[in-house]
Amino acid sequence: MKRRMRQIFGSDGRMLMVAMDHTAFLQDPVDGLVNYGKTISDSVAAGADAFLSPIGSAQRYDEEFGRSSVVVSVDTRAPFGAEAVARALAIGADGIKAMVYPFANEDWVNQSAALAAQASAVGLPYLAEPVPGGFSAADMRTPEIIAAGARVAAETGADMIKTFYTGDAKSMRKVVDYAGVPVIILGGHAKDTLEEFYGPIWDAINHAGVVGVAVGTNIWSSKNPGGVVRGLNAILHEGATVEQAVSAAK
Repeated sequence: MKRRMRQIFGSDGRMLMVAMDHTAFLQDPVDGLVNYGKTISDSVAAGADAFLSPIGSAQRYDEEFGRSSVVVSVDTRAPFGAEAVARALAIGADGIKAMVYPFANEDWVNQSAALAAQASAVGLPYLAEPVPGGFSAADMRTPEIIAAGARVAAETGADMIKTFYTGDAKSMRKVVDYAGVPVIILGGHAKDTLEEFYGPIWDAINHAGVVGVAVGTNIWSSKNPGGVVRGLNAILHEGATVEQAVSAAK
């Protein structure tokens, strides 16, 4: 478990993860995901530490991932969880990730706990992504509920949490402190400018105790995915300012 966790994170304890598991549910093809292998290669060259991928693509693009870590995205629902853990191990994945919906239906929480136990038994790190109330519960995106959802997911046995950015570093720090395990933030919807995209990430990393990001749309919807990753790498691993990150992305 410890060895795999060190593999997922950089030597400084931070993680730049490129989220490419959207192919498991998007209804329309997107160029950056149609050209899956090239997006991976460009991101690896730009400094990506890890990738989030469905099991199918994790197998198919093994060479493109190279030495970068691969966390496979699976379904928590039984009986798929146990099967997914075995399959993740068989393809050499470094970790496993699943959604969990606190305060929506306790079955999801119980299933997350079962998946965490199955993964722990074989030393496979488990990344949980809590969405309080489910995706339709927009009223449950307050900092307090995000923090509570992160803790619930951590209490199921998750080794890491991927969650929403609360909007400011002070309230995000409460999420990090309450979770009790490493927290990474998701990138969210496509932003109009790199400054708008990088700004909250810089705050989260430098002032909230967040240890990394998992970015999908803002990378593979860009005409220059490698550039976007370079800017993120500069913020996470090189101590760059937002302005320096924007310059690195060009």
